Amino acid sequence: MLKEVIHESGAQQAGLEAISAHRMIAHGMKRTYFPGITDIIDVTDPAVIRTISNDSRLDRDFISHGPVLNMQRLRKVLRIFSLNGKLFQPLLPRTDPSRAAAQDKLWSRLNAKADEVKHGPAQLEPLAEWVRGIGTAEKLDLLVQQTIGRLFVETLTATEESVAAARVVLEAASSSNVLRMLGWRISGRLERAKTLLASMVNGDLTGVIAMITARQLIVNGLHKMRQLADDPALRSSITTEAVVDECLFAPATVLRQAKTAAEVGGCPFRRGSLFILELGSTSKGAANRDLVFLSQSWSRCLAEKWVPALLGGVWTRVSATLHES
Repeated sequence: MLKEVIHESGAQQAGLEAISAHRMIAHGMKRTYFPGITDIIDVTDPAVIRTISNDSRLDRDFISHGPVLNMQRLRKVLRIFSLNGKLFQPLLPRTDPSRAAAQDKLWSRLNAKADEVKHGPAQLEPLAEWVRGIGTAEKLDLLVQQTIGRLFVETLTATEESVAAARVVLEAASSSNVLRMLGWRISGRLERAKTLLASMVNGDLTGVIAMITARQLIVNGLHKMRQLADDPALRSSITTEAVVDECLFAPATVLRQAKTAAEVGGCPFRRGSLFILELGSTSKGAANRDLVFLSQSWSRCLAEKWVPALLGGVWTRVSATLHES
């Protein structure tokens, strides 16, 4: 899914709890605050996430000063999700002059692609074959990255090296190992990984992050689909819509920063406060499926129609073959 992925580090969160002098819990929000050290608000209520995701006071227009741990987190995110000084599209602020036009153009193109795949065309057969039980996890990674990459370059061919590059970036985003991160920076491994992926999509940074993050989320969904297909009783009764619902996965978290001091949902915040929106846990269930793609937000995922269409198309081919056999 073509959207931001900001991973929560368990080790870092434990450190925040250890030093926190003030913790305030509002409805669906938990603020950890220590002056000059940290000011982070974790949000787990679906309604509050919707409010925050559209609040103009809370944006991706990241300021470069604030509590020490806030700045450490931001610097890490901005370093990982940029290339040659340019931020990946999912980290651009609401006010960026190029963001909205580019987003609308790609959204329309992906919607057209969704119409092509939702009925299960022959091009989805390799994915359907994997769901039926043929092929390794490594094979699926290649197939999914190639499927995503061809949204940007029709002749793109995924390789073991390109999949490994995507994994390096994801690991860097979620790792709390400072020495490992330092080693990657000194060796240039992380930059080489992003450069390789960019070369495959003619420098399109939206394509780069799609092959990194959307790849993993769709892979997760197809692993779930394989489990469903392996149950004869279930696959004979479940609808395509229900399968798609089961197989949609959201990014674990996304990040917003306060542009001014104010209050939301009973929780006060300061300029520079970081909001961590817990999409992974709050998007479960049909009532909150819009949170998978932040569909009601200005920063909606551009593949909000293409991903469900892809999953539905794959299941259409899978179920047709299994019913015949």
